[in-house]
Amino acid sequence: MKNSPVQSWFQELQRLWLEKDIKALKNILAEECQYYEDPFLPPCSSWKEIESVWQEIHEQMIKKLEILVLIDKVREGSGSYSLMYEDALGVLHESKGSYYVKLNEVGKAVEFRQWWVVK
Repeated sequence: MKNSPVQSWFQELQRLWLEKDIKALKNILAEECQYYEDPFLPPCSSWKEIESVWQEIHEQMIKKLEILVLIDKVREGSGSYSLMYEDALGVLHESKGSYYVKLNEVGKAVEFRQWWVVK
């Protein structure tokens, strides 16, 4: 069975995060994507801003990353994620959160929001 656009989008997000392939974000984000890295701040609206916030993944030695699609509509959906990683100092971090994504007609995100809690 073929994956839905939302499932494919979240699978690609997980793949590029695990592979630390920041440049591949351009393949899943529309040029004019409203990217909310933090729910309390205005969205990142340029590639340079988005690329900058993703730089932290280079310091993550990922032990576990799971993204589960919870809502899967035609062009929008949500998911939950669970992440466990060691930082450069060997400190173990655990984070869980939720995602919301709205896709355009070619499957690129025009809006992305995330909420998380760190243990």
